[in-house]
Parts: sequence; structure tokens; C-alpha cells
Amino acid sequence: MTVLGSRIRRLRQKANLTQVQLGKMLGCSSSTVSLYEGGQRSPDTAMLVKLADVFDVSVDYLLGRVSDPVRQCEAEPETVDPQAGWSIAEDLTPEGAEFLEALTREVKKHFSKKGHRQEYGRDSSEGVDPQA
Repeated sequence: MTVLGSRIRRLRQKANLTQVQLGKMLGCSSSTVSLYEGGQRSPDTAMLVKLADVFDVSVDYLLGRVSDPVRQCEAEPETVDPQAGWSIAEDLTPEGAEFLEALTREVKKHFSKKGHRQEYGRDSSEGVDPQA
């Protein structure tokens, strides 16, 4: 039995699922689950992701790359520090920097702290369309 197979079996048993039940959850037959558990067949990438999702573990855990079954937190999205100015544009192509500048003008036009705040979408004839 492979590491992958033994981990699938252990997780299935821990969840009190039969091979038939797990197969239905994954959209495959119980015999396919049996082949995975026995190491006679390996799941494709999409099936590995489904298995990880069903058991709430990482694909790395299923494959034996890590011993901790707990998923690591998703990386926090990169935030932009308003004080950083245009340093974010340094990694962009000239076209990307130009697009970023146009977007910034539109955001300032509609959401500026100075004066009154316009409701977005009132003047859709100008600038960048957020629906595009």
C-alpha cells in the first residue's frame, strides 16, 4: 500500500465513510476508491483536489509530502500601502502602469475624501467601466 492509499483509507475510516459513500462524494465508483486505497491506481490531479476538499486536508498531506493533515492558511492577499505611492507600478509593464494610473484617476474621481463623495456609476460615459 502506498502512502497516498493508506492516507485515503485512514481518512475515509476516520470520517466513518464506506468506499461506496466516498465514491459517490467523489463522483467515482467504489472499486476506484478501493484501487486508490490499495495503491493499484493513482488519482489524477483533479481527483486529488477533490479528495483533499472532502477530507479538508492538503494535497501535500495526501501525497506524503507533509505529516500534518491540517491545511495551511491561504496566503493573505497582498495589500497596497497607500503611503507607498507608485512603487507598486515598478513591477508592471508600461501598459500595466498606464492602466493602473487610469484606474486610480477613476477611483479618485468617484471616491475622493475631498469634497462630496459621488455615487459610482452616475457618469458612466467617462473613464473605465468596472463591469468590463
